[in-house]
Amino acid sequence: MLSMVLAALCAMAPSVIVVPDEPAIVRQTPAGDERMITLALTNPSGVPLRGLRLEAGAVRREILDVPPGGAHDTVWVPVPAPARLPVRLVQDDAVAWQGELAIPLATATVRIPRSPCVGLADLQPLSLRGTNYYPRVQPWPGLWRAMDETALEAEFRELDGLNINWIRTFYNFDPDAGLHRRDGSFTATVLARVETLLRVAARHRVKVMLTIGSAGRQDDLLMQRRFFRTGVEPFLHDGRILMWDLMNEPGGNDGPKATPELARWLADMWAYLAQLDTQHLATVGLAWQFDQLWSLGVKPPVAQYHHYSGSVGVQPAGQPPVRNAADDLRGTAKQIDNRPLIIGEFGYASAPDDVRRDATEARQEQITRWVIEGVEDAVKSGVHVAGVANWCAFHFKPDWMGKGEQSFGVIRLDGSLKPAGVTLRDTYARWREARRAPWE
Repeated sequence: MLSMVLAALCAMAPSVIVVPDEPAIVRQTPAGDERMITLALTNPSGVPLRGLRLEAGAVRREILDVPPGGAHDTVWVPVPAPARLPVRLVQDDAVAWQGELAIPLATATVRIPRSPCVGLADLQPLSLRGTNYYPRVQPWPGLWRAMDETALEAEFRELDGLNINWIRTFYNFDPDAGLHRRDGSFTATVLARVETLLRVAARHRVKVMLTIGSAGRQDDLLMQRRFFRTGVEPFLHDGRILMWDLMNEPGGNDGPKATPELARWLADMWAYLAQLDTQHLATVGLAWQFDQLWSLGVKPPVAQYHHYSGSVGVQPAGQPPVRNAADDLRGTAKQIDNRPLIIGEFGYASAPDDVRRDATEARQEQITRWVIEGVEDAVKSGVHVAGVANWCAFHFKPDWMGKGEQSFGVIRLDGSLKPAGVTLRDTYARWREARRAPWE
């Protein structure tokens, strides 16, 4: 009977194996290089395994809760990594599993370099000249589905013509393409592609804002933490990242408190991101509603909103009061204690559709000019607008989300600039002459 009980207990115990990562992900840290080891943890029981700690020599690692069936997690070990790694999985000071893990040799290695991260003092008014970026032939959700460094380099040479020094883009949760696992974890494949983008951007003296977003259901906070942990930790010491953007337009026009699940997600994941990464700045790309975000206790050191009001830039002299971008910014500055503010998106389509029937290249340029005028007027009155990023760089390939959505870019398919692109280029040239960012 005792042997049967012991056998049953053993059958319910967790176990750990190493997942062969190709390429191997290595990050540079102040203490030296570390290699990411991906672990597959099984959980034969019908309840989540909580309070697990992995011990491997001097390495100690708190493991995220493992749901029934199992999940993936990572551990970082010094380079050169041992061929075999003795490991104990501890729960409530009792050994739940122990064994020796074989660390596979990798045929390729991606090394993520260490460099100084951007600080608040680096974000002087009008120092950030940006654009939102997806490749013109790989718009959402296709950015990470392929990574041709030669093609990427060619597009960044085009971006150089806009005089930009930062881009904003997105971590798209994409298990259908095999880039993420169903439990939320990143694969080495997508991490390597992120590093390629960062490497090309750095060659052009461009920083990258990465918008993290959510993985699957927002009420599955364990899955969200796995997504964040495996997507953020490789880049903890990588100063090529300008800052993290927690989520794009949470709740849309209804705001961060649109649903209880979203509000909880924002509060929980903001705190978790701050715990994960103490090196990088962070922000939240709001549609507008700072009051809702602040009421959740989420007060980013760098505020961000997206400007699509269509308002004029400044109040016309001698005219009845009208909504204008400059006054909007002054009002926002009071709400956020005049901390550094970024307009993370603005712009307009250049081709008409059912939503924007007045869209033309001339209308797109007018909207762009109004935003610039409003920003510059607000800065003159003391508002700390650190910078802007238009939506978006490229006119996307035909038949992607309709002719209106695909036409927000300021660079045409043939590489020429639309009038809005000319306005942006010339404005950014003036801003660069007045104040360059430290990384330029």
